[in-house]
Amino acid sequence: MTNPTSNFGWQMPTSTDLVTDLPADFEVFGQAVDTSLADLKGGTTGQILAKASNTNMDFTWVTNDVGDITEVTATSPLTGGGTSGAITVGIQDATTSVKGAVQLTDSTSSTSTTTAATPNSVKSAYDLANAAVAKSIVDAKGDLIAATAADTVSRLAVGANGTVLTADSAEATGMKWAAAGGGATSYSLINTGGTSLTGTTVTISGISGKNSLMIIVQNASSTNASIQPVIRFNSDSGSNYSSYGFQTYGRSTYSKDQWAMNSGTGTSFGLGVSGNNAAALVSGYMFVDGANSTGPKVLQSISSGDQGGGSSDNYAILAGGIYSGTSTISSVSLVCNSGNWDAGTIFVYGA
Repeated sequence: MTNPTSNFGWQMPTSTDLVTDLPADFEVFGQAVDTSLADLKGGTTGQILAKASNTNMDFTWVTNDVGDITEVTATSPLTGGGTSGAITVGIQDATTSVKGAVQLTDSTSSTSTTTAATPNSVKSAYDLANAAVAKSIVDAKGDLIAATAADTVSRLAVGANGTVLTADSAEATGMKWAAAGGGATSYSLINTGGTSLTGTTVTISGISGKNSLMIIVQNASSTNASIQPVIRFNSDSGSNYSSYGFQTYGRSTYSKDQWAMNSGTGTSFGLGVSGNNAAALVSGYMFVDGANSTGPKVLQSISSGDQGGGSSDNYAILAGGIYSGTSTISSVSLVCNSGNWDAGTIFVYGA
């Protein structure tokens, strides 16, 4: 028997082999075929033959892994599907009106409606918001936000009309509202229309936050002669008033006397003297500086009494002084030192 070339390399009998050689030749041939096909044996119902390695004729029996899926149905946001062949399944892009897949972004300023924020961008946005100043700090028109320490802010309430913002290291915010320095003072009338003089004492209250006062008395008259209107603050009758200045005393004969005055400490501040007749009048004005402070208040006044009703004398007084009460001024009183008021008006302005 020869060794012809074959797909499996089996030795096969040829037509020239002797009859006596055929049994042996067929034995060799059959053994080679049997050996080559040995892996085809075995297996169970439903199994299929699979290659065990890259070696020729090396097989093994395995269980068929074919499933029972007959159809794939895709619903939004999935796309594709089918009942046969190679089935493709995808997912659609999301929009504000359609659910689907979105692209993540770390941006904290994007205006996209088709991307989604990552935890990193959310944290960045939180940090920005946490570092912002809350609008709830302020609660009234004109309030300011001021630093009280490093990375710490507080509300500085709006000041009174006419005040200006001033640096002051003693304040928690380092600033305060204070009276404007320099320039013309802008006064506003506190007792609208003025207050008529009646009784012994007329008091103008409701003075708050005014550092400068201007008090005007027009044609004050009493039922008695030779009266002296006096001013008190906060109804204070303690010895907290001092006055200094000049007084001129004139007679009907046109002669006059002039002298310096120093009243020392008294319980009120005098504002002029009337003539020696009940019909005589007194007019004058007074300026007060520092009315909204707890320290001394400086006073300046000019007044004059006429010769009404045939009085034989009159007075003109130019004076200044100090009110040493420690409270801020909240009221002004005009007191008649003799009799009761029967005419006149008082006006109180504040700035």
